[in-house]
Amino acid sequence: MSEATSNNRFARLLAGYFKKDWSGALLAVVILAIAIELVTDGKPFFHPSNLMTILNNSAALGVIAGGMTLVILTAGIDLSVGSVMGMIAALVGYVASYWGFPPILAILFGMALGLGIGLIHGSLVARFGMPAFIVTLAGLSIWRGTGHLTTGAQATPKLDSVFDFFGRYNPFMPLRQAFRDGSLPDWLMPLGSWVDANWVAYFRTFQMSLVIFILFFIVLGLVVKHTKLGRYIYAIGSNEQGSRQAGIDVRLYKTLAYVVCSMTAALGALMFLGRAPYAKSDYGQMWELDAIAAVVIGGTSLFGGRGSVLGTFLGVILLKLIANGLTLAQLNTFWQMVVLGMIILLAVGIDIVRQNANPEKIKQVLFAVAAASLFFASIHPIAQFVSAQLSLLEHSHSASLLAAGSNLAPTQATRLLEGDALAAVQAAASASWIYALLLGVMVVLSFLTLARPNKPTSLMAIGLLVAAGILLSLGGWPGVPVLALGLAALLGSLYTDSLFEQARQA
Repeated sequence: MSEATSNNRFARLLAGYFKKDWSGALLAVVILAIAIELVTDGKPFFHPSNLMTILNNSAALGVIAGGMTLVILTAGIDLSVGSVMGMIAALVGYVASYWGFPPILAILFGMALGLGIGLIHGSLVARFGMPAFIVTLAGLSIWRGTGHLTTGAQATPKLDSVFDFFGRYNPFMPLRQAFRDGSLPDWLMPLGSWVDANWVAYFRTFQMSLVIFILFFIVLGLVVKHTKLGRYIYAIGSNEQGSRQAGIDVRLYKTLAYVVCSMTAALGALMFLGRAPYAKSDYGQMWELDAIAAVVIGGTSLFGGRGSVLGTFLGVILLKLIANGLTLAQLNTFWQMVVLGMIILLAVGIDIVRQNANPEKIKQVLFAVAAASLFFASIHPIAQFVSAQLSLLEHSHSASLLAAGSNLAPTQATRLLEGDALAAVQAAASASWIYALLLGVMVVLSFLTLARPNKPTSLMAIGLLVAAGILLSLGGWPGVPVLALGLAALLGSLYTDSLFEQARQA
């Protein structure tokens, strides 16, 4: 086989891979996972117990994002899923704790609430023509308020252990317990012995939330790919008017999409209760944003008609990897919200570019991914320096007011730093200023490269990311795994033109 033929075949394989809606999410998950594996000390990232922990933590959000996928495929949106989840979790716990509902009846009550809410949303959108954004934005407020009003925003007592079957229950626990008690049948003793011997290393983190999460996505994937509901949802999102002319009952299938979405929010509520000790109406705050982010990151288009359930599954995992990385970096929760918003913007930009299939635009997006990764990796030292400087400024202003004889308000008095606290802030400012300055300049330069996405600027951006990685390592700052994603994007930009050319020739 000639070299040209081999290159053409490779180009076709790459082109075929990147045509998949989930291709970017899978690549990002693999790169981040490998990078975390390489820089993390202690238990390997790919250890089964660690992977199971990630899946357990992703489960409740994951099923909600799965339902959101159907709505977004119809070119709709549901901004209420977090509030629906919180209200249903609170009311299920409320009726079980205070009305004496048996756990099974309380669970059915929760699912019925999800069904009813979905019918309300779907009817208003599909039958009355109200914008989905407005309907579900109103629902975000209505359902959260209903949960607070009904339960008084108070936590319930500890819930019945039946709810554990949606979350923390370990299916291997009875087997292990029977082995330890000696009540296991002889033919199961070898299996029981093996489970018991590997309990801490492998089986301790295996929970029902993981099982439900995986089974849910398998079933949803089959439904979307092989049933009339899935085919019609794609058709409606691609061309609603054309679908109506083709004889599809658009109102029915759009309503069903919202019903499924709200019922998955109810299932997510039950899964959250399976891992939480009690029920409360403030659960699920901002989960609508997380769910939308997971769907969009997974390659589903906000314009409808294109996307996949597998992409959403990968999007949820990617979100958890990013969140875990930011948490390990000891990044303030508010900064994590900023990062999530930027990720959504970036994902939407990638979706728009993919529709154009323009190599120049694709290179710009790859440069944007690299610049964003550098920004994410640099947030911690920059934020620490800025925070220290602001604290010193506030201290200086409050001290000046006090010296002038002014009476300080309580909030102003808390800005005064004394002794060790003042010394610690000064030391933090002194230790981080050089890193913050250099990394800040690198971030600005990396975003400037978007104006000219060519080979020289790509090499310059690679140099910036490598230098940033060295700086972060010298300063003991986390964030290097995120830079790996940016480096991969820049390396891809170097071959974008040639791959497009080879794909055209093929």
